[in-house]
Amino acid sequence: MVLIEIKMQQSFSYLLAFIGLFLWLWGTTPLLTHNNNLLYKLHTLTVSDTVGSIIILLSFLIRAPNKWPIFLISIFSLAIWNTVVGYLLGSLSDKS
Repeated sequence: MVLIEIKMQQSFSYLLAFIGLFLWLWGTTPLLTHNNNLLYKLHTLTVSDTVGSIIILLSFLIRAPNKWPIFLISIFSLAIWNTVVGYLLGSLSDKS
């Protein structure tokens, strides 16, 4: 029974990691393919990278639950930092 639970945790961890990687790639493709304006591309990139990174960190948290304080601090700082940097880049690109 314990072996089945461990396998399910590993499978769920892999699933979260693949979802995070998919979001990374999905946010990058508008930079290469679409002819939209810079602010749309920047918004798509920053949001998908932030959410993808947080989901990948959650998959790490499932694998090593005893390190939860480090992962929670990383998730919080990642969310704040990427939001602020995305806002600053957007406001700077709007002025030029």
